[in-house]
Amino acid sequence: MHIKAAGVFTLVVLVAAPIAYMSMFGGFQAYDDEGYMLVTLRDYLAGHPLLTPYLALYGPFFYELVGGLFKLLGIIPTNDSGRLFSIVVWLASSVVAGLATYRLTWNLAVGVVGQLVTFSLLAVLAQEPMTTYGLISLLLAGLVLVATYRLEKPRATAVLVGAIVGALCMLKINVGAFAGLAVVMAWAGSLTPVWRRFVLPAIAGVITLAPFTLTSALLGRGWVLELALFVSLSTASVAIAYVAAEPRSEPPSSTGWLLLGGLGLVAASLGIALAGGSRPVDVWNDLVVRAVRFPQLFTLPVNINPLADAWAVVSVAVAVATFGPLRHARVPASAAGAARIASGLYMLLSILLLPSWIFLLGLPLAWIAIRPPGADAAGSYCRILLAALAVIGSLQIYPVAGSQLALAALVMVPLGAVILTDGIAQLLSSPAPAAPWRRLAAWATPSAFAVTVTILILSGYLTEGRFESGSPSGLAGAESVRMPAQQGAQLRELVGGIERDCSAFITYPGMNSLYVWTGQEPATPLRYGVWWLVPDVNDEQLIVQQLEGRPRLCVVKNQTLIDFWAQGRAVPPSPLVAFIDQNFVEKKSYGDYALLVRRT
Repeated sequence: MHIKAAGVFTLVVLVAAPIAYMSMFGGFQAYDDEGYMLVTLRDYLAGHPLLTPYLALYGPFFYELVGGLFKLLGIIPTNDSGRLFSIVVWLASSVVAGLATYRLTWNLAVGVVGQLVTFSLLAVLAQEPMTTYGLISLLLAGLVLVATYRLEKPRATAVLVGAIVGALCMLKINVGAFAGLAVVMAWAGSLTPVWRRFVLPAIAGVITLAPFTLTSALLGRGWVLELALFVSLSTASVAIAYVAAEPRSEPPSSTGWLLLGGLGLVAASLGIALAGGSRPVDVWNDLVVRAVRFPQLFTLPVNINPLADAWAVVSVAVAVATFGPLRHARVPASAAGAARIASGLYMLLSILLLPSWIFLLGLPLAWIAIRPPGADAAGSYCRILLAALAVIGSLQIYPVAGSQLALAALVMVPLGAVILTDGIAQLLSSPAPAAPWRRLAAWATPSAFAVTVTILILSGYLTEGRFESGSPSGLAGAESVRMPAQQGAQLRELVGGIERDCSAFITYPGMNSLYVWTGQEPATPLRYGVWWLVPDVNDEQLIVQQLEGRPRLCVVKNQTLIDFWAQGRAVPPSPLVAFIDQNFVEKKSYGDYALLVRRT
């Protein structure tokens, strides 16, 4: 990387860092995914097994990597330390995405746009500090960056690509599967012509049908069917463009090195987990079975509609025409270039409107990146990897379209940048372009840069206002966290009540930051926020037996959160819920929180 580029990216980090800090420390979310990660990380550092029947969300890689770093640096997991770590990951992810964009386009201004857009979309990390989303973002951006080195170092690239896919599988199996499908698609294109002729269409068919397979549990719901159809059609456009495109000279597929990286990391991660006391049955249940069942527990629909599917159908038709009947048609370079610029700008700038889902409408345009209009700075391997990963990776928003929207948009940043620079190059290379086209080519990148900088400034202004309006929490381990004065007062009073009246307590639903603030160990091995939605009668009965004789046992209950997670469903009967309902009464409430003590 050139010294000038390094200096520019560093400058952007220095400007963005204060915004990241104020955003990360400017509030606290009651659903407390942050607390789950902190307490389970503490469990791991205390020597508890990584995979157990009670840890049902993520694979072992997060704990092995982050836990190793915390242990090496002597850091205790708290709200403050976890948020500082999340800031580092946030800034690093934006830098890596910016570098990837720069290497794909060799345009520094576009690279900075990629860095700024990524920084903006990952602001969602401030809502859920310490969750795996930060590390997933860093790995996805890293996957794109590593792929840009394939022409220079094909074997090393293959090992690293495989390792990143393996790491994603060991973080969240669905994200790893999406990345794996995209990598296999790109790999198939680098096979020898004999193998490519048969393998590539087969892989294209698999990846096109994958959205229906991966969402099969809820396909009966309208929004899920529309999403699966939309992603499948968008994937079909990419597959058509890639299969029909003229094969380009590529380095060997490096299949063995790819497998070495992927399987090697998976084996190492699972080996560490098993050596730490995890059982093989828990590996299977935690990584696969519970991931498949999760859509039955909680959903947050995306408001996609049939018009989006119609738009995807149009895109398929255009892709078929472009690589079929109109393959050799003479399309004016100025018109084609302008269309590319418009598509790239839409992808880049619509992301800034998150959490709106309209950025998804850029997915049917992903196939445009497959065939460059002239000299190819990105390389066909990167192009298909970007397009396939952006499209199939959008399924991260199933079944919960919350923070996952940002992860789904991440790879669209470098993809949109590639399409944008392709369009600019095509316009400038057209014979005697008219003045309007020259102006469009000249102003496209500065306009995108101006918009992203304006958004950064506005974001900084609003973030500072929220930060300054909050008050220090006054909670142990969260001294730097600011929140509304009333919320902070309620939480401090609740912690004080626990310290006075309880030698141990249960949170219902899971609100694990309370264990950090009180300094108490959880009274049960249940860490999952919605443990009460997935009752295991035998395990819970054993837990109840252990709790029955526990002196000064309390329960912290938040009915508002229970209603949020239940989504109108009745709480399933279970031994632990029955134990709470029958043996505890409210002593005092603190806003939405109620402190329950044993009946007398």
